[in-house]
Amino acid sequence: MTFVESIIHKQLGEAKGIIFARLDQIMTQRLGEAKRYVAADMFEEAETLEEASTNIVKMGRIQKIRRRIRRNKKGRIIVQKNVRRSGIKGYRISGNTVKRISATTRLHKARMLKRSWKTTRKSKLRRSLLKRKMSMRRRSSMGIK
Repeated sequence: MTFVESIIHKQLGEAKGIIFARLDQIMTQRLGEAKRYVAADMFEEAETLEEASTNIVKMGRIQKIRRRIRRNKKGRIIVQKNVRRSGIKGYRISGNTVKRISATTRLHKARMLKRSWKTTRKSKLRRSLLKRKMSMRRRSSMGIK
């Protein structure tokens, strides 16, 4: 018995069952298609991640970074090319050799980072949080999440 015939004969429970059975069929078909698309997208993601890791070339104890996108002091976007750095933590490149960073240099750098966090970085974070709070307040007053 079809859907229309069951409505004509006033068998609404059977009509409901027919509709739900058809909806289940459609849903399983669409889910199968969606799974294929999601799997294809995930595979493409993995390929792009592998390509991104080829940006760093290891040459013994030295890493050569082919290209990085940075901003210079004036705020312009520039591309750094073939930057060499040490592949071992705690070491730096001096001339053409890898040398250990001295303890005094490491302590000095740590102290300067601590000082900058207490003064400039904390205030900059505070300003950015304040600006975000203001913009979120504006968005909520306009009815945007």
